[in-house]
Amino acid sequence: MKVYELSLNRKLQEVAGLKDHKRHVDTSRLSADKKVAFTDVLQEKIKTESGLKFSAHALRRLEERNVDLGPAQVERLREGVLKAEEKGAKSSLILMDNQAFIVSVKNKVVVTVLNEERTKGNVFTNIDSVAIV
Repeated sequence: MKVYELSLNRKLQEVAGLKDHKRHVDTSRLSADKKVAFTDVLQEKIKTESGLKFSAHALRRLEERNVDLGPAQVERLREGVLKAEEKGAKSSLILMDNQAFIVSVKNKVVVTVLNEERTKGNVFTNIDSVAIV
C-alpha cells in the first residue's frame, strides 16, 4: 500500500469515527474482477457521512498540504456549503480554521483545498460567495 493510501486510510478512519475499529467495505455489488480503489471508498464514505464529495484534485491537496479533517470539521464545512446554497451561491470559498475550500455549491463538490500558507497572497476568482465557518 502506498504512503498516500495509508494517509488517506487514516483520514477515512478519522472522518468515519472508526479509529479503533476495522473498516468494512461493502463489495457485494462488485463483480470478482473489479477492484475497489481506496479513493473511491474514501469518497463514498465522506459523501455518505456529509453529503459532500471531494474531487480527486481536492483529495490530493488534502494529502499534499497536510490538511486533517475530522468529523467536526467536515460537518462545519457541510454547514457552510448549505448556508451558501440557501443564499443562492453556485461556487463558494469556504474559510475554516485558517484553511480555504473552493466548493461547487450546486454539485456539493469540494474542488480544492488550501492550507494557511497557500491562502496568503492568493486571489480567488470564479467564485460568487465566501462563507466563514
